[in-house]
Amino acid sequence: MPVATANVLGPTVVVESACRCIASAGGRWLCTWSIKNLSQEPLQLLSAGLPHSRFRSEEQELSPAPELLPGESAQLTLAVACCEPAGTVVENAFLILRALWQEQPWRIFARLRVVFDQDSVPENSTVVITTQPVGFSSPLASRLSHPG
Repeated sequence: MPVATANVLGPTVVVESACRCIASAGGRWLCTWSIKNLSQEPLQLLSAGLPHSRFRSEEQELSPAPELLPGESAQLTLAVACCEPAGTVVENAFLILRALWQEQPWRIFARLRVVFDQDSVPENSTVVITTQPVGFSSPLASRLSHPG
């Protein structure tokens, strides 16, 4: 069952695994996600990365940067470094997307649960999706949201 963005502010998206991960060179797996824009505004995907040490892909700029109109989807494939024995579960892995929405920079956090099947193939599922404006915790952002 697809999981949509949990918060009401910011872009609304669905992030789900699009297919089984495929073995690649150097202990990496090619994993593909489907990203669907449920917002009423266009969403442009700028970069993607997976920072978890046991399910990792360095942040990479997306070129060309896909622009998703309302209701549109795009597929995103990343080479993921992971090597765990069958039965291993990795909690709290994140697919982090940097995006533009309403001409403002946002981060989309898809929390993943990764299970390594009987053949040690990683299978991931989305647990929850949240969004945050870039710079939301900076002193300037705090002053803007709480004028004094």
